[in-house]
Formats: sequence, C-alpha cells, structure tokens
Amino acid sequence: MRYPIITVWELDCWIEGGRQMFLVDLRGSESFARNHIKGAVNIPFEELEERLGELPVGIPIVFYCTRGSQSMLACNHLADRGYQVVNVAGGLTAYRGKYLV
Repeated sequence: MRYPIITVWELDCWIEGGRQMFLVDLRGSESFARNHIKGAVNIPFEELEERLGELPVGIPIVFYCTRGSQSMLACNHLADRGYQVVNVAGGLTAYRGKYLV
C-alpha cells in the first residue's frame, strides 16, 4: 500500500481529535452543496489536476468521493507525485457520522 486508507469511523476520530489534515470532497459542486463532511473543501475530481496549487504540502490530504473510487484514483496519482494522501474507504455513501452538513 502506497498510502493509508481509513474508515469513516477513523475519519470521525481524526476530526474529533483535531488531527491536522486537509479534507477534500471530490464530488461535483451540486452534490457538495447538498451535503458534505464539515470542514471539507470541494475540489471536483475533474478539476483536481488544474487545482493542485490549492493542496498543502506537509500535512495529510484526506480525499473522499461518493463511493471511494475517485478518491482512490486521486490518491494513486498524487502519491506517485509525492503528496501525503489518505483515502476514506467507502466515501460519503459509507459515512453516517455526526459531521455531515
């Protein structure tokens, strides 16, 4: 494994513990507006490459999408480029935590 994969439960623990991270929702802007995880930044998957300058260096970038497939692709791509990435398994479909807004 080239990067960590965390469960939605672990993500809640990270949020509650104040763990430093940059949380990215890869879904489209309309889906993001309907609901997302508190503190997430919306960078649609299709825009990721052109918005790489918005990603921080030195802290984990935690990606999620609808089911986990696009976040996995993003993590694969960015891990190869030296980014510190984390994938949320199951994406928002699996998320039932208290940080859904």
